[in-house]
Amino acid sequence: MSQAPETSTPDEGTEGYLQAFGDLAQRIRDGASFSGRERHCAFLNTGQGDFADISTLSGFGMPSDGRGLAITDWDHDGDLDLWFSNRSAPRLQFLQNKIPPESSRWISVRLKGNPERKCSRDAIGSRVELIFSDATQRRVKTLYAGNGLMSQSSKWLHFGLGAADQRLVAAKVRWAGGAEEEFKGLEEGKRWILMQERGKALEANKREPITLPAKAIKLPVATDVARIRLSQPLKIPELSYRDFSGETQSITQLASSTAVLINLWASWCTPCASELEAFEKARSLFESKGIRVVALNVDHLDPEEEITPRGAARAMAKFGFRGSGGMADEKILSLLQQSILASVYRHHQMPVPISFLIDRGGWLSAIYKGPVEVSRILSDLEKLGRSPEAALKAAVPFEGVWSKKFFPADPVAISRAYMEGDYLEEARSSLLSFLEKHEAPPGNPGIPAEQKRNMQIGAVYFQFGEIFLREDRETRARSSFLKSLDYTPRQLPVLNRISWLLATAGDSSVRNGIEALRYAKFMMGAPGAADDPALLSTLAAAHAAADQFPAAIQTTLKVIKILEAGQRPDKLEEQQGRLRLYRQGKTLSRPLGRTTP
Repeated sequence: MSQAPETSTPDEGTEGYLQAFGDLAQRIRDGASFSGRERHCAFLNTGQGDFADISTLSGFGMPSDGRGLAITDWDHDGDLDLWFSNRSAPRLQFLQNKIPPESSRWISVRLKGNPERKCSRDAIGSRVELIFSDATQRRVKTLYAGNGLMSQSSKWLHFGLGAADQRLVAAKVRWAGGAEEEFKGLEEGKRWILMQERGKALEANKREPITLPAKAIKLPVATDVARIRLSQPLKIPELSYRDFSGETQSITQLASSTAVLINLWASWCTPCASELEAFEKARSLFESKGIRVVALNVDHLDPEEEITPRGAARAMAKFGFRGSGGMADEKILSLLQQSILASVYRHHQMPVPISFLIDRGGWLSAIYKGPVEVSRILSDLEKLGRSPEAALKAAVPFEGVWSKKFFPADPVAISRAYMEGDYLEEARSSLLSFLEKHEAPPGNPGIPAEQKRNMQIGAVYFQFGEIFLREDRETRARSSFLKSLDYTPRQLPVLNRISWLLATAGDSSVRNGIEALRYAKFMMGAPGAADDPALLSTLAAAHAAADQFPAAIQTTLKVIKILEAGQRPDKLEEQQGRLRLYRQGKTLSRPLGRTTP
C-alpha cells in the first residue's frame, strides 16, 4: 500500500512496503510486467448503453506495455492528440488525431491564477463554464492536477463547441479561491489565456511547429541473444583480473589506450568455444582496428565445478584462442552486473557467453548477451566515440525520435524520487549532472530567460540542502540553502527551511536565533503567510531561538487555533508539545534525519 507522507511516521510500515517494492522491481528486471503487457485501448460510446472496442481500428492497439496517457492539442489544429508512455520501448508514443473535419468548432483556454486571491498560478481546481446564446447549452470543465496513472495532461482546457447555430457569448471562471469572473470577446478556433482579475482574455502566441515524422514500429524477433547498445556510454569502475599465472592485470589501464572486449566463457559451453575460435581468427583484424579481447573463465565460480587456472588455460587453448585470458572473480562479475543494471532495467542473470565492449578511455558502450558475430563487434566499434546523437540512434532497434529535446528531464524531480527510496548518492548525482551543464551566476530577474535559470538553479541548491539535512550535515545544508537564496531571494520554501534550520540546528555553529528570526519575519511578509500554520510554526521556533518566548507562545497559540478550525488533530498534539516547551523557556531541536519543520 502506498505511504501517505502527511499522516505516516518515518517508521510506520515502511520496512514491509520497501521490501515489497524491491520485490516488484526485481520482477520487472526479470522480464515480468505489472499487468501482462497491456496494450493501450480505445472504447467508443455507442449511445446505446455500452461501448465498442475500437483499439485496433483507431491505432491504439500498438505492441507496447502501456502505462500513462496525456491529452493535448499538440499540433494546435483544434483537436486533441495523445501521448502514451510505456514500460517497454518505445517509451513515448504520439498518436495524432486526424478524425474531426476541418469545419469543427473549438476553443482552448489556459488559466492563470492570482496567489494573492488564494488561487495558485496554475489555477488547479478552477472551473470554466462556456455561456452560449442558447441558455440551455452548457460546456463545463474543471482543471485537475493529474489524469490517470502517473499522467498529467495539458493544462489547456479544450472545448468542442458543437452546432454552428450556438454562438459563444462568454467564459465564466470560478477560480479555486472561490472568486468568479466572466470573460467576453472570445473567438472560436483560437487559444486564449484567462488571467484572474484581468476580465479580458489574451490571445495566446503561436509556437513554432514541431515535426514528428510518422514511423512504423517493427519490433525485433525475440531471441535468447541480445545486443544492448548503450544510449549513453557508462564510465567503468576499476576492473582487474588474475591471469592464468596468478598475476593481477588491470583492464582499466588497458582501456586507457585501446578498446577492450571482455568475454566471459565456460569450458562446458559449446557456443563459447565457437566464439573464441572466431575471435582468434579475427585477432589480427581486431588489433589493427584498435581492440583487444580479454577472455575470462567463470567455471570455478560454480561450486560444483572444479577447475584450476591451468585447466582453464588448457580449455581456452583447446578452443583455439591464444589472446589474453584469465579467471573472473566475484568482484569483477559484480561490477559488470552493476554496469548492466545501471543501463538496463529488465535484466536476467548474466549468461555465458557474454561480452562487454569498452571504448578507449574506459567507457562501456555495448553489451552482448550470448554469442556475438565478429562483424557486429567491428560495426559497433566504428561508431564508438562519435556524437551523442549517433550513440542515441544506434541504441534502439527501430526508427524514432528521442524525446529529450522536447521533454527535458527535471533534475529536482528525479532527485526527489531517489530520496523517496533513500538513494541519496543518486539523488545528489542527478543535481551535479545538471550543474555541470547549466550552472551560472545569478542573472537579472527582469529578463525572463535569466529569471527562469535563476529558478532552476535555486531549486537545485534547495534540493542539495534537503539531501544534506537527511544526512544530518547541517553546515552543508545551511550553505546550500543560502546559495539557493542567492538565486531566488523571495522563495518561501527556501526562507522557511533556512529559518527552521537556524532555529533548531543541533550544531551550535549553525544555530543562530537572530538570523532565523530575520528570515522568518521577511517570509511572513508574503501574501497568505500569516494564515499558514507551517510558516507560523517556523516563526515560533525562530522566536524561541532568539529568546523571545512570549512571541513564540503567542504564535503557537495562533497555529493551534488554525489547526482546530481546519480539523487537523494529527498536527495538534505536536503543536501542543511545542507550546509546553516554549512556556518552560526551551527551544526546539531538529530531529536527526528529518528535513521538514
